[in-house]
Amino acid sequence: MSFKDKNINSEFSNYNNLLSNKTILYIYAKDKELANLQLKKVKAICKANNIKTTNVYFDINNTNSLKYKNNLKKIVNENKNVNILILDIKELTRDTFELYELKKSCLKNNINIYDLTYKKFVFDKIFDAISLERGAKVLKNKLDVLFIEPNKLPITKTIDNTLEDMQKLVGGYIEYTYLNGCDDVAIVCNEEAKLLRLPFNRYIGHDIIAGNFFVVGINLTNDDTCSLTKEQIDKYTKYFGKKSIEITNDKINEILKNSYKDYEL
Repeated sequence: MSFKDKNINSEFSNYNNLLSNKTILYIYAKDKELANLQLKKVKAICKANNIKTTNVYFDINNTNSLKYKNNLKKIVNENKNVNILILDIKELTRDTFELYELKKSCLKNNINIYDLTYKKFVFDKIFDAISLERGAKVLKNKLDVLFIEPNKLPITKTIDNTLEDMQKLVGGYIEYTYLNGCDDVAIVCNEEAKLLRLPFNRYIGHDIIAGNFFVVGINLTNDDTCSLTKEQIDKYTKYFGKKSIEITNDKINEILKNSYKDYEL
């Protein structure tokens, strides 16, 4: 079965409808004990539904990030026209950007990933929306942000929408500020960055931000923070790209030339 020759939006009453000639089990857990428990559950589901599998792959580590799941990446990169059975989408990643990247690789090699808990293909057009927006379960209270370090290009991150996670990202007490001419995002930075003499990062029109900061969306309806959209990520990745670093360094040099040792904008 391929993405092209079957309507994968429909729910399956019979597991055999999803199977091709090769079906692989994938288990992710933080330790071996949890991995074995998950494997028993998956095998029970397979036995009850007469699902025959060819291999079982494990990734066991303390982080849910896709970049540390070597066996999952191995399955996707080294196979074509196969089904991967997982117990729950949480086993893949909790990061929406990583999930999109995994989807690209799977589509390229015609690989289906099937969620045994929800009885849905992970990249089904309907389940795609469910999985990426399933706030009450997998991605609850998550924020997709653009993280920026001094003299480095921006990177996307998904963080918990909590004060603790925001403080970790900027390395201290957080402070909100704005970007000149942009009312759809906010900048979250370290409130004490200049007092701590952290390195200058970016010039934003009315100030030079010191230390790490991140860009987050603003919900114009309730003035609350929200995840950046794909369009905003593209826009502000470009905005804070190499040209932004050059402009910032020119601004810093200008300040130094004027001999203002304790200059504050």
